[in-house]
Amino acid sequence: MIRTLVIGAGIGGLSLARELVRRGLPVQVLEKAPRLIPIGAGIIMNPNAMRVLERNGLADEVRGESWPYLVRETCDHRGRTLAVRDYRPLYAAGRLSQGALVHRAHLLDALLSGVPQDCIRFGTILRSVQILPDRVRVEIDGGEVFEADLLVGADGIRSEVRRRVFGEVKPLYMGYRSHRFVVDNAAGIEHFTDLLGRGQRIGLVPISKSRLYVWTTFNSAYARPPVFSGIEEFRRFFGQFSDQRVRSVFSMLDSVEGVISTDVEEIRMQPWIGERVVLLGDAAHAMTPNIGQGAGMAMEDAATLAGELAAARGGLPQVLENYSAKRCPRVELVMRVSREVGDDGQRSNPLACWLRNRRIRRAGRNAAKMQAELERLLVIPD
Repeated sequence: MIRTLVIGAGIGGLSLARELVRRGLPVQVLEKAPRLIPIGAGIIMNPNAMRVLERNGLADEVRGESWPYLVRETCDHRGRTLAVRDYRPLYAAGRLSQGALVHRAHLLDALLSGVPQDCIRFGTILRSVQILPDRVRVEIDGGEVFEADLLVGADGIRSEVRRRVFGEVKPLYMGYRSHRFVVDNAAGIEHFTDLLGRGQRIGLVPISKSRLYVWTTFNSAYARPPVFSGIEEFRRFFGQFSDQRVRSVFSMLDSVEGVISTDVEEIRMQPWIGERVVLLGDAAHAMTPNIGQGAGMAMEDAATLAGELAAARGGLPQVLENYSAKRCPRVELVMRVSREVGDDGQRSNPLACWLRNRRIRRAGRNAAKMQAELERLLVIPD
């Protein structure tokens, strides 16, 4: 029976722990934070992510405090509809699991509830990692040592496991940044709505009956992130969006203190596996947030790796090879689609934006084709 040591208690690490516990496999998770601290606001749980949760028994808990992901409407900066993606026919036909729009804190709480408390150690800082012929050996601050057959780096885009074992792999800045915050849904937003501007986008995402997750993206030089003197300057920064829903939402902000700002980055590396070490989620393939698949890919990684560990065909080296062979093509596809959606959405030239909007509007008239494309992207490969 393969013993697994996981570094990182985020979405990927907790998902893997849940999958391993369900299969009766031993697992220990080490997390540097002193407690579970969700960084972020809302999160898009696409149908593939919810399918993983259905299989591991946590879907009902997540859905119990979320908003159903039924429709996504894309608009221009004035709020005029360009296209509507309706997921409901795919749900009704049983082709996809119903997606959910949820607060990140609730998702992490649900994942944490699915793992025995004694499997997780918070406040553990890595001091050393040794890959030995027959085991891995990890020492933390204070001198305590943990040993296992397999080490999993699930510690995010700036993974310490990746740095120590695979060497320095710097995140690639994609040319734009993002804001995220949560406000009351006074605007009455009923479904996922994203608005495309010139070099900027805004997303309005209901995550409960009363709460709204808001995200932005905006082109920005890497060395010169914008600094706002106050909330009025922040609102003016997105002044091109004249849609009343956007203005209503932004009027609810009292200050910029509750607004999270992050760089949009990718991790591009191969391989993800080494001798008794494997990377998972953002540590292996951090991707742009444009199609809401960061969590989904980490959860798919976790389910695939746990399945291979449970089968353990051909020993640990074969387990890791199987995991890599199954996950790399899928992740590469999703990363590419997400990157292309971001490149298209961040166009700033007026003519290019007009052509983009016209193309989206035309594509939106073919509902059958849109649903077929969604199904191809959102069905988990067997």
